[in-house]
Amino acid sequence: MPSRPAPPFLPPQPSPLPYHQRSSSRIPPLAAASTSAFSFLLLFVICFRKLTRKRTVPTDFSKPPHRFSYTTLRRATNKFSPSLRLGQGGFGSVYHGTLPNELNVAVKVMDSGSLQGEREFQNELLFASKLDSCYIVTARGFSYRKCVELVDWKKRFSIAVDIAKGIEYLHSLDPPVIHGDIKPSNILLDQCFNAKVADFGLAWLKIDNSNHSTPSMRGNVCYAAPEYGGGGNLSEKSDVYSFGVLLLVLIAGRRPLQVTNLPMSEFQRANLMHWARNLARSGKLLDLVDKSVQSLDREQATLCITIALLCLQKSPAHRPSMKEVVGMLTGESQVPQLPSEFSPSPPTRFPFKSKSHQKVR
Repeated sequence: MPSRPAPPFLPPQPSPLPYHQRSSSRIPPLAAASTSAFSFLLLFVICFRKLTRKRTVPTDFSKPPHRFSYTTLRRATNKFSPSLRLGQGGFGSVYHGTLPNELNVAVKVMDSGSLQGEREFQNELLFASKLDSCYIVTARGFSYRKCVELVDWKKRFSIAVDIAKGIEYLHSLDPPVIHGDIKPSNILLDQCFNAKVADFGLAWLKIDNSNHSTPSMRGNVCYAAPEYGGGGNLSEKSDVYSFGVLLLVLIAGRRPLQVTNLPMSEFQRANLMHWARNLARSGKLLDLVDKSVQSLDREQATLCITIALLCLQKSPAHRPSMKEVVGMLTGESQVPQLPSEFSPSPPTRFPFKSKSHQKVR
């Protein structure tokens, strides 16, 4: 059914955003499109591992969904300008944009790390080729983008240090602030890829040096410490555990749980934490590192995985504090050893040279 001409689209003027929203963006972006009378193009984008090299805008809108280049969508929204932000959806922000063919579009930038959001994204594309009515807004396009900047090991390591320092700051306040939901989608990166901890919807103050008890699971279950959900005592060490999971995710470049498209021979890798522990016992920690990483510093990578395993210990009392984590990452404190249950035989199989003690910013 041919579409009637769409009337001029004037986005509402949003109120000024906080500084961190103006200068930061979530660790990954993106999205797709559709147009008909009194509606606009809806674009969904998700940060996958494949980088599209197509730089043109589809001209034939008769057979959706179409692939758009990330560059096209970025230009259409003036670099996802806060002034063009229309609102916030369940899994990302929506921006007004104008394509080179002067078509008004709405672009949804999907947050990373959301399995439900990714499923809904795939569902939108499924229906994009089945629905065609002037009364229905359907996805007509999409874009995949790989964050090429994170291929560089130095940037990943710097991000890890920034996150650790951010959590350490929260824990050093009086009273301490427990974030309660440390995960990739709650870490923002500015234009220089400096990491900042965000989203304090589940944060709480630790009053009178007492622990906090909760009967239910909070935040993302993959990043939650064992004491969550069972009425156990929560403390700064709960954030430490979540940081340990996040650190492994940053190093491995994958989710904590990844069971799709895995052959049975590799099913042992489905759980990232279990896989890391098994690699530690076999003395093959570096097998966990993302294969796409360039200029890898093997000592730093081994150091990061070791720290992550220390943070992931079941007993909160055995986990390091975030102050100790920062010290180990920056070389200001003694290099850690693996917990005895993870150490291969002999333990000296994980030597650290003096280079690891060099301070970082």
